Amino acid sequence: MLCSQFDQIDEYLTQLKNYWHYNAFSLDSYSAFNDNNELIEFLASIDHTKLSLYQNSPSLLHPLLKQFIPDLLDFDDPLFQVKDLITDLVNTNIPFWFKNGIKGRKWIQIEQFSKHIDDQLPILEWCAGKGHLGRLINFKNNNVVTAVEWNAELCKQGESLAERHAIPQKFYQANVLLNEADIYAKQQQHAVALHACGDLHRHLIKAVGESETEKVTISPCCYHLTKDQHYQPLSDYVQQGSQLLSALILTKQDLKLAVSQQSSSSVRQTELNDQEVWWRLSFDSLQKSMGNTQQYMNVPSFPKTLLSQDFSEFVKWVMLRKSLSFQLPEDLSDFLIQGKQRFERLRRGELVSQYFRRPLELWLVYDRALRLQELGYQVQVSTFCKSQITPRNLLIQASR
Repeated sequence: MLCSQFDQIDEYLTQLKNYWHYNAFSLDSYSAFNDNNELIEFLASIDHTKLSLYQNSPSLLHPLLKQFIPDLLDFDDPLFQVKDLITDLVNTNIPFWFKNGIKGRKWIQIEQFSKHIDDQLPILEWCAGKGHLGRLINFKNNNVVTAVEWNAELCKQGESLAERHAIPQKFYQANVLLNEADIYAKQQQHAVALHACGDLHRHLIKAVGESETEKVTISPCCYHLTKDQHYQPLSDYVQQGSQLLSALILTKQDLKLAVSQQSSSSVRQTELNDQEVWWRLSFDSLQKSMGNTQQYMNVPSFPKTLLSQDFSEFVKWVMLRKSLSFQLPEDLSDFLIQGKQRFERLRRGELVSQYFRRPLELWLVYDRALRLQELGYQVQVSTFCKSQITPRNLLIQASR
């Protein structure tokens, strides 16, 4: 079953890969869309009002895009559906102090995730943070909790909370990526991980396989946070290929696309996000001109306070971090214009690529599910909360 679902999505992504498999930030034109001139003309004709409309109501856009991409599937196509385990029932017995210090959406994610842990096996809480999830599971099922976390301060705070409320939750500081946490994976356990990023949840799958842990419940996240420049499949099935498998080689940009859908943001936050992308592209146009190169330059994360200053201050900050020494032009307005033009193309290109976010994420989740199946587990892929709470709402449940 999992193999069939994976193959169908793989075939779909392969068939239409020109519409998503490209580096959006280095897109200086719509050339990535395989010379689909009618689509390019349509995208270029979209004004700001319609762009905002299609971003907020993509269901209005799909029938228009299908004129140019006949095989494009809508977000709610049956191919992208998995079992829905979402429940609106609220546990009113949970003490108020469980929610202290946890933001609204995060709390709902924890509460919804915990509903799918209904046994009394000892819990291995992977990348636990302060251990909010483990404490809630203990409250519901009376499980003993082993919490593994790399950040020493979070371990300290988690231990304090556990002691304050007399919960049997023991914290261990360990670097998952250096195999320091593997010794805490046992056979008689239920391993849980809510939004452990990239290589962190990949390593959990490896650890539970080696220890033959009885149950595993994971909601993966941030697949692009990995040491590998190109995606390395987990399962033998994806590695070796099948009759339909195209051996897609996913870049980190592709992996970012899979998680690029965000929960709704405030107007101000959206404006800041747009400004950041615009300035990044403007700087890239500048460094290409100054360095006489066509190579895209990644800009590291930067203090968002820079966005309230002049663009020249942002440029100087990047030059310092990237050890660049070219003479900065007095007038940077032309590069801001070039960046804005690239930004406009980027946002219109995203109107197309957004239809491939969920298929890509499912492709990645099925690879993880297939690996667990190969390790001897019975596996189910489902959703555990509504996408408005978090778009990362896919859940992998595995049991021996």
